[in-house]
Amino acid sequence: MTESPKTILVVDDETDLAESYALRLEDRYETKVATSGGEALTKLGPDVDLVLLDRRMPGMAGDDVIKRIDEWELEFQVILVSAIDPDTDIIDLPFDGYLTKSVSTDELLDAVEQAFLKQRYEELVAEYNAAAETYDVLREAHTQTELDDNEEFAELEARLAELKEEFDETIAELDDSSVTDLLE
Repeated sequence: MTESPKTILVVDDETDLAESYALRLEDRYETKVATSGGEALTKLGPDVDLVLLDRRMPGMAGDDVIKRIDEWELEFQVILVSAIDPDTDIIDLPFDGYLTKSVSTDELLDAVEQAFLKQRYEELVAEYNAAAETYDVLREAHTQTELDDNEEFAELEARLAELKEEFDETIAELDDSSVTDLLE
């Protein structure tokens, strides 16, 4: 079964720029475009995996959109894009990447890929921790002989090994700054 492509919502009040970002992404991802913060909020849904969000827009700014996303506890990656270099005003903003305009295609694709890798890392950690907890509980409750003869326990051990391998592969693909972000 092939996984469907991830969907990116591109939000920028400069229509040409928003469409340019979408065009650069559409070979790898499904894209949607919104040209205001309010329109972005109407296009957010379970089909969106990442939001590429301009910080400075008339009306509802990107900073306000990201705060609303956080308040609504929506689970997708957010990459802020701005002509303004990052300053301490971003400290309380929950985002997964920051790009300073003008953004090359390589920078855009790399930032999106890194955000998705960080998301996958976090998913793997959660799944691994849950499986490891189950493993520990079963090891405490049963003898090694009982567990050696149990097919479900063997499957759990195999799944833990698979998760560890995928975890290591994901870490290897992350750039150094992404790894640092995850460890903080």
